[in-house]
Amino acid sequence: MNILADQFLYRIRDFSPDGCKCTLFDPADGFPKYASSFDALLIRTVTKINHETLPFGGNLKFIGTATAGFDHIDRTHLNNLGIAFARSEGCNSNAVGEYVLTSLLKWAESNRQSINKLRIGIVGCGYTGTAVNYYLKKIGFETVLYDPPKAGRIPAFKSAPLEQLLDCNVLTFHTPLTTSGKNKTLHLCGKEWLDNGFKLIINSARGGVVDENALLNAKEHGTVDDFILDVWENEPDFLDEAAKQAFIATPHIAGYSREAKFRASEIVIAKLCKFFGLKRSAVKFDAAPPDVKQPKEKTFASFLWENHQISLYHRGLRELIGLSSELKSSQFATLRSQTETRFEFASILKKSSENIGFPKEAEIFL
Repeated sequence: MNILADQFLYRIRDFSPDGCKCTLFDPADGFPKYASSFDALLIRTVTKINHETLPFGGNLKFIGTATAGFDHIDRTHLNNLGIAFARSEGCNSNAVGEYVLTSLLKWAESNRQSINKLRIGIVGCGYTGTAVNYYLKKIGFETVLYDPPKAGRIPAFKSAPLEQLLDCNVLTFHTPLTTSGKNKTLHLCGKEWLDNGFKLIINSARGGVVDENALLNAKEHGTVDDFILDVWENEPDFLDEAAKQAFIATPHIAGYSREAKFRASEIVIAKLCKFFGLKRSAVKFDAAPPDVKQPKEKTFASFLWENHQISLYHRGLRELIGLSSELKSSQFATLRSQTETRFEFASILKKSSENIGFPKEAEIFL
């Protein structure tokens, strides 16, 4: 069997089942025109699947995305072509949880905001929103969970009313991007929501869930103090002014960690094997994390910031401001794919068997 895979999928050839030939492609070259000659195609969010990119299926029987999100996939089109689809749901939830916790605590410390005076509204309570809620609750934040679609599917889950959500100080978004229907999320957070006033808006879900023009207007008029953006409406051609004014601006890397990428490849290959009736290859996560870094300031926020790579990506993205759309888009993709991927905190901390040199709060990761 022949598999065509994005070359940036973590250890994808190691995961490929015995007897399968795995050919790699570079997404920077555009959609692989020869994809329909393969049995399976494995991609990331940078590769769009629709009628234009894949007008006919050819030999393709299975397309898998090694990502939690799937708004880059026209699933109706795939269904019409008779091609099975799978994604790696939940693969990056812990990584995103760590990103939100780290960036939120950095903002709070920089602005002298007390944890016990902040109420965090979590919009979207799937794998990622649940991970975010876990970490925030563990260190003492009050959280409000808002996910009406989930409440409609799962009676045991209770979504807060909108009025309670909009009474929060901070909103963080963890929904897919949907452009139609009763629960569409395109510009979910627009002027109507932002006029309620917030200290901080965080979007690490999908560009367009937060209306960036409305967000900039709200900041200009003082109804929003700050915002953190990891995703962008016209990604990778992000809005310069939004990147300039963001407290933190990163290139869609909240879910990027070695562990998340490992899980993403593992999950999508498991689904491929199940579909084709193949035996999975046993692959062990054996990457060696770096030593714990000790910040000058002995606070949990500083510890997280020092041992994360948010600042590296933030500086890199800021350097792209003002470039032409073509060059900016190219460099955005390079920044995402070629920066050395971080490790999650659990891996870093476990390297220190005696738990020496890090704050007690870090035990939430172990």
